Amino acid sequence: MVDTGLYITYVLIGICVIGILGFSVLNIAKNPGGAKSALVGIVGLIVIFGLTYALSDGTDATTTYAKLDITEGTSSRIGMGLGTFYVLTAAAIVAILYSEVSRLFSK
Repeated sequence: MVDTGLYITYVLIGICVIGILGFSVLNIAKNPGGAKSALVGIVGLIVIFGLTYALSDGTDATTTYAKLDITEGTSSRIGMGLGTFYVLTAAAIVAILYSEVSRLFSK
């Protein structure tokens, strides 16, 4: 019973991914100028991922973590994920504060 539910879930996720990709390509075909702003966002995320991966060294994978099969690469990817979370959270807070302060002074 559980296997059947998982397979149905996989099929539905696949259908959703195909639908998302299809509608995205259709939207880009209708409005190529809008794709530029999406591309800027994607490149920004890739830059943030790259910077946080470069800054996470993974040297904290000591013998304690080695017992759990956590290597320096795994530790570095976890550090990248945490760093990305911190950077994007800080960016969201700054964006909220900027919009509220600019609205306060525009009145």
